[in-house]
Amino acid sequence: MIASDYIAFVNPVKYNADVSACIDTMLSNGCFSLPVNKDGRIFGTVDLEECIFTEYKTITSLVDAGITTVNANSHLFDVLKVLHETDADICGVLSAELEWIGILTKSNIIKALSTSLSISQQGATLIIEMAAHQYSSSEIARIIEGEGAQILGLWLLNYPESGRIRASIKLNTQNAERIIGSLRRFNYEVIATFGDDDYKENVERRFQSLMKYLDL
Repeated sequence: MIASDYIAFVNPVKYNADVSACIDTMLSNGCFSLPVNKDGRIFGTVDLEECIFTEYKTITSLVDAGITTVNANSHLFDVLKVLHETDADICGVLSAELEWIGILTKSNIIKALSTSLSISQQGATLIIEMAAHQYSSSEIARIIEGEGAQILGLWLLNYPESGRIRASIKLNTQNAERIIGSLRRFNYEVIATFGDDDYKENVERRFQSLMKYLDL
């Protein structure tokens, strides 16, 4: 999951490029902005929305100075962090020699991440919460593996104001009832479950029991 594997080979457009041509380039590459070259160097970006609604024929008055760039050997997680921090739709990709290669878009990164095993494989997802000092990835893994399952993905959210951590755990099984019970025994609060066949079966069983009781 390295940046160089997901590059869109889009070259910077000229500072005086035609607006309609830039719109076509953005639509064909699934991005909302383009890098702009001025005087032989990357100067900034131009946005799709501004191109669509402008009355100008060229992008000269629409260019925003500055552009986010990453190295071609960057991991996609690091690229996402950069895009999040800069609120950019694209980032330029540079070689080790700082030469322009192409761009990475948010949509391309999300598509790449969605093909990972943790996303594409069937399995239940649990959301658990604990005190920050209680968090231990090794203990959580030990509890889950003790029930014959494995963790495919683990995503963390930190809540400094409450001193708690919330973890989303993707499992390799859709039967999570025993895992949930084990986590609760170790004082992990289970907030929600998704794709849990055990949970669905329990709800259906309880519903049927209620119907039988009402029939009486």
